[in-house]
Amino acid sequence: MDSGQGDDGAFGAADAPDDDASSGERVHSLVAQSRFAEAHALVSDAFVERNGSAGYLLRAWILAQEKRRPQAREAVDWALALAGPAEAADVFVLAGVVLLSLDEPHAALTVALRATGADPDGWEPSVLLSDVYRRLGRVPDAVAAARRAVALAPQEAEAQVALARSLTSGRGLLGRVPGRHRAEHQGAVERALMLGADPSQLSAPRGGALAGTVAVVLLLGVQLFRIATGDVWQVIATAAGGAAMVALAVILISVSGRHSGTPLPARLLGIRATVRTELAADPWLRRIREINAAAVLPLVPLVTTVLPCDKERQRAPWPLWAVSAVAAAGVAAVLVVILAVRWWYGGLFAERAFLRTWNGLLQLGVVLALLAATVALAAASRVPHAAWQTLTLAHLAWLLAGTALTVTMSARAHRERASAL
Repeated sequence: MDSGQGDDGAFGAADAPDDDASSGERVHSLVAQSRFAEAHALVSDAFVERNGSAGYLLRAWILAQEKRRPQAREAVDWALALAGPAEAADVFVLAGVVLLSLDEPHAALTVALRATGADPDGWEPSVLLSDVYRRLGRVPDAVAAARRAVALAPQEAEAQVALARSLTSGRGLLGRVPGRHRAEHQGAVERALMLGADPSQLSAPRGGALAGTVAVVLLLGVQLFRIATGDVWQVIATAAGGAAMVALAVILISVSGRHSGTPLPARLLGIRATVRTELAADPWLRRIREINAAAVLPLVPLVTTVLPCDKERQRAPWPLWAVSAVAAAGVAAVLVVILAVRWWYGGLFAERAFLRTWNGLLQLGVVLALLAATVALAAASRVPHAAWQTLTLAHLAWLLAGTALTVTMSARAHRERASAL
């Protein structure tokens, strides 16, 4: 049940006229032919008034296919506002499908969880939940939700499609499904085809996350090479350029948010609320997020104090004011990380992540020690050259050790959580 799919027969309310009950199928047919004006004529104001939330959602789906995002999101909001405590799960499933088509998976996650609560034994909410988790990159959760859908409705093609798509989302760099999942994936594909599924639906598209990560790493490597081979003024120029790029990205995202009808602050607050709600209900997920919160800390010395250390190692020392400036930038970066985690997850989460776990305390302590040691050596007189070599190697060693520690702990927590799902 991905963004382009839906339950064609579920749009009409139970007490709607007979022609309302068949409107969903007719609207889908018209939209497939890009006959949007005729589709809107069917979903009139009177139709929406009769059908309430379902009527608004059918209108939202038409608007989404027209790429009229602000109007589509407004219609979804009206539908959810009208949905009462006893609303049928179908309404929330349809809302999730529309939100996925609007590329708002976090908002879709909220209504998917509401759909699951409204119908704990329904297979359609589980399919929607699998699609949402897959779009969010949370493959184990997507697979678990799809398996539940298949267990509840093994003869439903959509459930088998969801399982096949979630399993293909976990394929490796070479595009192959992991060996432990191949038999299950093949079985889901065969059953889905036997039940009449479209073969094009059975493989989830590969996202751009991997390519984007590689591009960012390469860019960071090039910038570090430029900094390491230049002087202190080139470092300042590079920092100014980086700040300008961040500002430009924020401006572009903000403009895009206004055009979509959901401003950036509102979208961030909505995502934050969803994330906090999930963490409150899932202790394992909270533990994983606490481990990952400190993952960026080993990078701080790498882009700050390792630079003057390396210059001293090359017998091209920086002045004390420049060393102090990059160390202060490192401290500021650490504070930004902590405050960002606190704003996103909450004060108690940040306290646990950085001050109540040995991993957080170790990561924080080593980073601050490296920053302080660099300033102390720069301020001292007659420092042996070997001391600068050792400190440079310590920066690099902690980058590897700190990153390996986070990856190992996170992978173990992921395995334990997956076994508990």
